[in-house]
Amino acid sequence: MRVLARKADAEKYEKLGRLHRHVLLLLRSDRRKDVVDQAEGRIRMWEEKDLCSRFYIDSWRRLINADPSEMEREVCGDAPQANALAQNSPFSFLLKEVR
Repeated sequence: MRVLARKADAEKYEKLGRLHRHVLLLLRSDRRKDVVDQAEGRIRMWEEKDLCSRFYIDSWRRLINADPSEMEREVCGDAPQANALAQNSPFSFLLKEVR
């Protein structure tokens, strides 16, 4: 059972990694404004409806307005909060674009 749970976790984090690597490409493209606007909308909703911790609201608001290299380091890298941020991402609307 534990082996299956670890495998499922590994697959989940791999997909989240693919999602955020895709987001990084979009943030460095002509789609940046649209992607950031949609993510900002999600973050606003989290805040207005008290849907998640202030940590995620503040972190994601900072990251989407920073250079993409910040997100690359903090979400796609090995930062201590990387998995937590990836799981609570305002970019889930882009999952349909990721295999």
